[in-house]
Parts: sequence; structure tokens; C-alpha cells
Amino acid sequence: MTLLTLWGALLTLMVIQKPLFMLIEPTYSIGDLKYLPEVITHGLSMDISMSAYLSAPILLWLIAGQWINKSWMPRILHIYLAISASLIGIATVVDAALYPYWGFRLDTTPLFYFTTSPSAAFASLPWWANISLIIVTATVCWACYRWLLWAKKKATKSPDENQRSNHKTKIAITTTLAIVGALMIIPIRGGITVSTMSPARAYFSDRMELNHAAINPLFSFMYSLSHNDNLAEQFRFMDDTHATSLVKQLLSPTEPDSTVIAQVKDIRLNTSRPDIYIIILESFSAHIMPSLGGEAVAVNLDRIAKEEGVLFTNFYAESFRTDRALPAILSGYPAQPSTSALRYINKFTHLPSLALQLKKNGYTTHYYYGGDIDFTNLKAYLIATGYDRLTADTDFDISLRTGKWGVQDQYVFDRILSDQLPSTPNLIVIQTSSSHEPYDVPYNKLSDKRANSFAYADNCLGQFITGLKKSGQWNNALVVITGDHWGSYPPDLKDYEARHHIPLVLTGGALDGTPSRVNVIASQSAIASTITTLLGIANPTPQLSLLDPQRRQFAWICEPDWLGMKTPRGLSIVDANTHNPLSDGPDIDLAKAFVQKLYDDLDRR
Repeated sequence: MTLLTLWGALLTLMVIQKPLFMLIEPTYSIGDLKYLPEVITHGLSMDISMSAYLSAPILLWLIAGQWINKSWMPRILHIYLAISASLIGIATVVDAALYPYWGFRLDTTPLFYFTTSPSAAFASLPWWANISLIIVTATVCWACYRWLLWAKKKATKSPDENQRSNHKTKIAITTTLAIVGALMIIPIRGGITVSTMSPARAYFSDRMELNHAAINPLFSFMYSLSHNDNLAEQFRFMDDTHATSLVKQLLSPTEPDSTVIAQVKDIRLNTSRPDIYIIILESFSAHIMPSLGGEAVAVNLDRIAKEEGVLFTNFYAESFRTDRALPAILSGYPAQPSTSALRYINKFTHLPSLALQLKKNGYTTHYYYGGDIDFTNLKAYLIATGYDRLTADTDFDISLRTGKWGVQDQYVFDRILSDQLPSTPNLIVIQTSSSHEPYDVPYNKLSDKRANSFAYADNCLGQFITGLKKSGQWNNALVVITGDHWGSYPPDLKDYEARHHIPLVLTGGALDGTPSRVNVIASQSAIASTITTLLGIANPTPQLSLLDPQRRQFAWICEPDWLGMKTPRGLSIVDANTHNPLSDGPDIDLAKAFVQKLYDDLDRR
């Protein structure tokens, strides 16, 4: 009873934060309170998680109390409740005070300011505001503490009752509490799915301020504390002026390449605003396509590339995991070797966005994924970067969620074909998952389990393309097909370049100039600029289109242990830990400059 009562008391404090936050912040109007039920509902799992964290030591105190009958035991609980109340109170007040200026919920930035220069941390406010802030914080902390003490008084057994417990009763209570403690891992973690709790779980609206209102400020701070990478201190290779010059030259137009002109001169759209389908195939690599020198596994994609598509033969994945590939593909923002842009939820609105650029030009935006869309902050990223409609595992009947990662690809593709699209031009992004380990798919064509999962995903892709053609949607479609990261087939591929070689195919009835092969060297962060250039609209990313003969040819690739740059002069690889060259490539300095400026840029966003 004591544990559940105090847990409930902590949870109540966190739920109450939300209406108070919306009432005192100038960002919200009285009319916005109609969204309060959604704010509370979508933030509740985070509140439960944070209150469970704070309740865990109470459980340990209860177990110890079964065996330690000392007068100082109650004082320990009082001290801990005071600490918990102070954490909640400080987080609540500091978060509320800073939100109007920062526009995002509490993170470790105030801690950084205070620990480096306490005087500067308070220098922005007049003395009376500083004193007021201290008084308000102390008052809120005291009120939280009194609330917890009241809850503890209502629930805690009297000392005499504890003393009357016999040995068997103590064992039984201890065992029960231990089981409860084990079960508490579920709410602390945020459930039993592959995704763990993060601030992204609270995102539900295209209005960022409503998503922010649902976030628990103390959890936001703790999450930021555990995801603080000191970006500006990483990969310091050279003078900033020199690094800036090298990267600026890389991203600037050069003299037109006559070979590229010959390959791309006929590739153009035959309509101004086609529906755009971006299909991101899990772990697809060049090694499963005969037209790229691989095995006959992805035979449908291979046929599309050879007979009715533009195939980019020197195209590379920038990283090794989906969360690092998505910002590269959808934001034109290069992947990072030691972190992922999706870890930094407060930076999402400052990233480039293909979806937002297309929305400015009349597009409606959709995202389809058969898995848990909260995983790696994906939902928050998608909402922040402009996706109107999100369809994920929970939008499918539970009978279809049979895969380790959720709904198998065939049902996701079927859902897209059956959904009624708006009459406006549409951006439809499709993220597949069936070819992810453990490679369990409802398909038996190839004896190798890995290869068979890719054949299944490819078969689903082929049926989807056929469905587009039958429906008539193909005629007004630009379809962009690529892999998300280096593939798992063949297994144990060690070669740096080969393991990142992936397909990129442009196809669809709205695209003229097919079939054709383009041999320019490129990587995923050039996809967004290619799409916007084809449409004739402004490009939100610094990279030039893959169809631009003035684009300097390069591919950026990285993993946690190394980073590299491929150009027509060769592949240059640098060890991410020692910073020593791992190859004799001629562009080592360019690779170093690129990652240095990339981390500078991410740190500033």
C-alpha cells in the first residue's frame, strides 16, 4: 500500500504539471486547454515512467524496513521524499521559466551554464527576478514535499504493526516486493516493445507546443543528461577556417561534367507535381541485385532498375542503422559516426526537411511503417519535420502484427494501396522492416534465411509496383527506391566500400528518360536535393542534385569506428577513435574537415 500510494502521489504531481504549464505559459491560449485531455493522455506513459524511477528507492526502503527495526529508518524515507520533491519542484519551475525563451522543454543546458559559470547563469535576469525565482522554486518544492508526506502518512503502517510481523510474514512481504520491483521495469522502460521511453513518446500533434506540453520536464532533463555527447568537442582535426574552406569547396558547383551530362540529359518529369513515393528498404544492398554485380535475390527491384528506372550504380549508405539513415534521406542531413541526429529531439525543428519544403508547394505528407514508430524518436522527428499522416503498427489489426518488428511488409504495402489519398499531390514515405533480423518472413523461396527475407521484401515491392500500375496511380508517380543502410547479406562483409554500396532507383510514370544508368558517386544525403531539383522548387539542403552535372562527385560514409569519403580519386578512411588514416586515399583531409564541420553544425542546431 505504501509503495502504490507514494507512486500515485508522485504521478499526480507530474500530471498536474501539464495544466499548470499550459495556464502559465504565454505560448498557450485559453482555447488550447481543449487539447488538455490529449496532452495528459499522450504524456501519461512518460509520467508513469518517471514516477516509477522515483518510486524504486521507496520499494528498496520497504524491503529494508522488514528486517531493520531502527528509529532512524523513517527519517531516511523523509529525506528521500524531500529529495524527490526538490527534483520535481526545481524541474517544474526552471522549465516553466525557460520555455518562453528556448521553445523546448528542460534539458541539460541550464546545468552546463551553471556548472561553468554560476554568475553568468543568472546574469540575464534582474536581481528581483532571481530572488522571485528562488522563492517560487522553494515554495513549489515545499508544497510537493508536504503532499508526499501526507500520502506517506495515509499509507504507512505503524511501527507496532511492523514489529508484530513474524519471520514468515517478512519473507512473504519481501518476496512480494521483489516481484513488484521486477515488474516495475516495464513502466520504467515504457512497455515491452523494442522502443524504450523517450520524450518522443509524447508527440501527437503537428503543433509542436502541444507536444511540448505533454513532455515531463524532469524526464526530459534526465534523458538529455544521458544523451549528452559534447558534440562541439568531437573530431577536432584542423583549424576551423581550413575545414570550412574544404567543405565549402566540396558543396559548391564545379565545371559541368560532360559524361554526367550525357547520362542525365533526358531524365526529367513529364508533370509538374507528381505523387512522390520514397521507399526505404530495410538493409538492402547492391549485393542482392545482378545489375549491380550481386546475386539474383532482389529480382523485382533489379528488373525495375533495368527496364523502367534510373539506376545509380555508385550510390552509398551513409551509416549502419536506420535512425542514422532517415535524416540523411529525408532531411538531406549527413549521418554522424558517433551519434544519431534522432537522439536530439530539440534539434528536429532546426533540421532541413524535404517534407516541409514539399508542403510549401502544395503537398500532403504521409509516412508508413509497420513497426513501432516511437522507436529512436522517429515519431517526434516525423511530426517536427512536417509529416501530416503517420501509419504504424498500432494502426493495423493486431492479427497482422506477426513480425518481430511489427507488421510484415506485404500488409504495409497493401494498406497504402487501399488508403484514399487526398486530391493534392502527395509525398508518401514507406519504411519496410521485414528484411531486418531475425529474418522471419511468411515466404519460402530461398534456402538461406537472410537472402529469403530480402526476396520476400522484394516480392512485396514488386506487387506494390504492380498495384500502382493497376490503380492508375503509377502514371502520375515518381518512385524513389533505396536502402536504409549497409546490408546484412552477404554476412560478415568487411570491405568498407562494398558493405555501404546500396541501390538507388528512380522510376514511375511521371519520370522520362528511363531506363538509364547514372554512374555519379553519391550518398543518401543527396536524395532530397535530387527530388526538389526535379520538381523545380527550392532545395532545403546544401547538396546539389545527383542529376546536376556541376555537382562534385563524393559519397560520405561512416560507422562508429570509422568515417570516410569516396571521390573519383578513391576511398579515404579515418579511424574514428584514434583519428589515424585507415587507407591511403587522397582525401583524408577532406573526410576530416567534413566530419568536423558536420559536428559543429549539429551542435549549433
